Amino acid sequence: MSDGKMKSESFVSVVLLTADGLASLESSVRRVQDVLASTYTDYEVVVIGLGPSCEKAAAEDAILREVPCVRFVQLSAAVHDDVAWAAGVECAIGDFVILFDPRIDPVTEIPHLVERCRAGADVVIGTAARGSSAGYSILRLLSTRVLRAIDYDLPKNATTLRCLSRRAVNAVTRTGRFHHQFFLRIQKTGYPSVAFPYEPVGALGARGVWAGARDLIRLMVFNSSRPLRWMSFIGFGGSVVAFGFAAYSVLIHLVSGSVVQGWTTTILFMSVLFMTQFVMMAFFGEYLGRLLDDRSEQSDYSVVFEKNSSVMVDADRVNVLGTSTAREENMVQTARNG
Repeated sequence: MSDGKMKSESFVSVVLLTADGLASLESSVRRVQDVLASTYTDYEVVVIGLGPSCEKAAAEDAILREVPCVRFVQLSAAVHDDVAWAAGVECAIGDFVILFDPRIDPVTEIPHLVERCRAGADVVIGTAARGSSAGYSILRLLSTRVLRAIDYDLPKNATTLRCLSRRAVNAVTRTGRFHHQFFLRIQKTGYPSVAFPYEPVGALGARGVWAGARDLIRLMVFNSSRPLRWMSFIGFGGSVVAFGFAAYSVLIHLVSGSVVQGWTTTILFMSVLFMTQFVMMAFFGEYLGRLLDDRSEQSDYSVVFEKNSSVMVDADRVNVLGTSTAREENMVQTARNG
């Protein structure tokens, strides 16, 4: 019981990331744990430490001795945030898994996220308004159409806040290389998803044009073959134009006999065609890099160590009795006498 209300029997896992060790998130972990303890009978807080390992073992052990149901997983090296979130989801064992950024996400929204997920949405996506430049706003309008072409449709102003049902987690982790472009993998599970508007507790950084363009290229190239088809069509169109220009050049030579005539047009067309060729080469290079990554046997991440809380949520929930029953005592006595 808590405040006169029955706790939910759902097992909830909350995943947090830190690059500075568990001690840097102590206050956030305690706030998350307080909300979970007052709402759920079973829960865990999974903290993923981004490498390299921090020398703060004493402080971490002190937190684990005081705060129940905390699991601290230290990765061996610094990895992309997508990989770190994926590692947290892979380690989580709850019926519902929440990706939580304490810098911007309010802890009071955790129960509401779970309720939305329990209502039938396997993926709940947090959305919060953020400032952006005019160039990024224009790029966002264009990129939305492009990303929909590769079946990646996110709500506007989506953040990293997520709540996943267990079947959504299983669907994601069963896909190959799910650590790469993790949030896109979540969307491609095909399970129902809903937007969850909320007010962030911290300021969201404004997105720039360069960062948006870089993310757009990564999403396109590494998660769909459609851009390759687009480049193929562009290359075919360029070859048709080149053939037409060659015919035009021959016709001009036969009609006027002037070689100098059309020199400017030739330079212009050559520039356009070379630009098309190099764009295609850039995309081919990206796809070759993708093939090399897919054939690599190197793991996306490795765990240095894992530490767990040394205190339990509720000692009354253990399934081992401290005293034997009368029947067990009689069986033991009979065995001794026999």
